[in-house]
Amino acid sequence: MPNIYAYGFTGPDAEYFVPSSYTPGPGPQSPIPHEGRRSRAHRREATWSSENSPRSPPRTGSIKPIPSPRASTDATAVDQDELRHKALEAGIPSDYSLKNWDPNERPIILLGSVFDANSLGEWVFNWTKYHHGRTHEATRTAGGLWELLIELSSKLKRARDFFDSIRNVENREIVEDFMESGERLWHKLKNLLKCCEEYMWSGARRVNSPKYQEGKTKVQMGKQSGAEFVDAMFNGEKEWEKTERLMRGMATWCQRFQVNCEDILKRPDA
Repeated sequence: MPNIYAYGFTGPDAEYFVPSSYTPGPGPQSPIPHEGRRSRAHRREATWSSENSPRSPPRTGSIKPIPSPRASTDATAVDQDELRHKALEAGIPSDYSLKNWDPNERPIILLGSVFDANSLGEWVFNWTKYHHGRTHEATRTAGGLWELLIELSSKLKRARDFFDSIRNVENREIVEDFMESGERLWHKLKNLLKCCEEYMWSGARRVNSPKYQEGKTKVQMGKQSGAEFVDAMFNGEKEWEKTERLMRGMATWCQRFQVNCEDILKRPDA
């Protein structure tokens, strides 16, 4: 169970109350950690230094969560026709990037890219780390948010998968109530992302972009836009209040789900 108090929740006076160099697909574009031409191995070593990559299990005491098992989203490992078919079933536009989406997981759309709970948490964490540094409390918080996203998503998925197998009427009602409240948290997450997207657009518009179509300016996402997103999410003067409420809600929901629903899902036919 995630403990949000382990991620730097403090008093209401600080700018960042809680506690990046990832390469997403079209949409939010990740910056190069260090300028200049370097080998891939050298860039990776310089980026992560003494820490593990977020895709690998964290060391003892790390602020990064251990992602739940998931299918590979590598373009070479996933049949593209099947991936596009699942995207179509999920109502995802055909021109959206699916690079960061595990098709076995629920899609989350951020601008022109599709994420799942794990890859979204990783994207936010890496951008926060890039913008603030690995020791900043906002980075520590992003690690907590990543963990909470994984747990909320996995528990909702288990509830959906086993719901039809639950025989006891009272147990079905309990699980159904948790599914409904979990969906409300998911909706709050989408609203938070939309609010933070607006800051991304503002950051992108401040960057000089190439001209196209008779003098019109094409807005391009870059370093400034990604930094604006995570700054908005964890900044007390911007969207931190929404982020904090969401994280506290997810932590409480996960804890109560563990107490009330896990035994039911382990023995749905009881």
